[in-house]
Amino acid sequence: MRIRWILAAVLLVGLIPAAPSEADSATIYLNERFEEGVDIFANGSWGMLPLADGHQGSGIKSKMNTGAHWGSSGWWYFDSNGFSEPEELYWRYYLKFDPNFYVKPPARGKLPGPATLSGSGCRGGVPSTSSHPCFSARMLFSRTYPKWGEPGYPNGPSDKTRIGFYAYHLDKAGDILPWDIDVATLDHGEWYCVEGRIKLNTPGSSNGLLEGWVDGTKAFSQDDFRFRRSNESFDIKSFWFDIYYGGSHTSPRNNEIHFDNLALSSERVGCSVGYNGTFFDDDNNIFENDIEWMAANGITNGCNPPDNTMYCPKDPVSREVMAVYLARALDLPPSPVDYFSDDNSSIFEADINRIAHAGITKGCADDQFCPKGLVDRGQMAAFLARALGLSDNGGGDLFTDDDSSIFEADIDRLATAGITKGCNPPANTMYCPRSLVDRGAMAAFIHRAVGN
Repeated sequence: MRIRWILAAVLLVGLIPAAPSEADSATIYLNERFEEGVDIFANGSWGMLPLADGHQGSGIKSKMNTGAHWGSSGWWYFDSNGFSEPEELYWRYYLKFDPNFYVKPPARGKLPGPATLSGSGCRGGVPSTSSHPCFSARMLFSRTYPKWGEPGYPNGPSDKTRIGFYAYHLDKAGDILPWDIDVATLDHGEWYCVEGRIKLNTPGSSNGLLEGWVDGTKAFSQDDFRFRRSNESFDIKSFWFDIYYGGSHTSPRNNEIHFDNLALSSERVGCSVGYNGTFFDDDNNIFENDIEWMAANGITNGCNPPDNTMYCPKDPVSREVMAVYLARALDLPPSPVDYFSDDNSSIFEADINRIAHAGITKGCADDQFCPKGLVDRGQMAAFLARALGLSDNGGGDLFTDDDSSIFEADIDRLATAGITKGCNPPANTMYCPRSLVDRGAMAAFIHRAVGN
């Protein structure tokens, strides 16, 4: 259902609180979940198609056909929706590149963002002029960016797409502004929460601001833009929902981009509006039910304190986090002994001592636990087999790839107990003992081990 609100920030579920110096109320211009279609834009919904499996419920998709540029385009205007045009805007939408999405270097394309257009300016390479003042801060997708790496400008991998800004300001028409490569290089087939912010400059000054976040992590910030000349007083006129392949290049295949949960606000919205369950970053994850079980039973609080709106299901599990999970899941009592010398700075030292006192770990070396070390599947089998007191190995040698692993017996015990089936379905003849365990898979292992 489409909703437009003006509410106090403290009453808006999921709105990130304002800093003390900011206003204590927020104007929510738009909170669109696309449950009723794609009719919110002033010029209709050209090229936008309904999507049954959005980030949560329904969404929309834009398709750039082979040999074409346009996917879709639409404008949402502040004044025609009953709002004064702002000087500052935050936006948020969920974004997923189709698993088969492909950008052929050196091509790039455009994604939705704010704009004030005049005549033919601030698009198609046409700059802002005094007779047609304008700006645009659309976002963009690409595999080729300046300063991607050294030497030269190598292309990114074909199964990932990096996002950024494609801005028209007074100092450059069509400025390519890549976001942080580690934060804003997105895997295809996965939903991401993308947020942006623009604050127009004081007319004539170089203090305009652009910022961006992916899944709540800052990915871009620059505060020296000039969008308005000294005699110009225009504000942000519209949000331009523009999906376009090119420049001059056309789409090399039928490319789809999926969208959901579009929000526009006078303050940062964050990613916590319109998601399932406890965390926003595990929706549609195959381990979501296990993660929710972990949260409901107090085994995890999340990965981004103090908000704890994220679980980080793809992050690898460290030994100290493994200790926390096991200590909480098994409700282990406090330890009277400080077992290790290298965990004094760890906030999880008490949990590490609990699992040592219970005989679940002996450490990684004499007097050491290696709390920041990462847990692989072999080590995880040993942790769980000891924690649960498993002894039945089902006859042994249940997988073909663990013969050289010192944890083979524990792996067999884990499989016999039904806690693992293997790592290569449907055959499941392999266990992948040296592969790192991510937080999503760890939730599944612990749920199977102690959840019933």
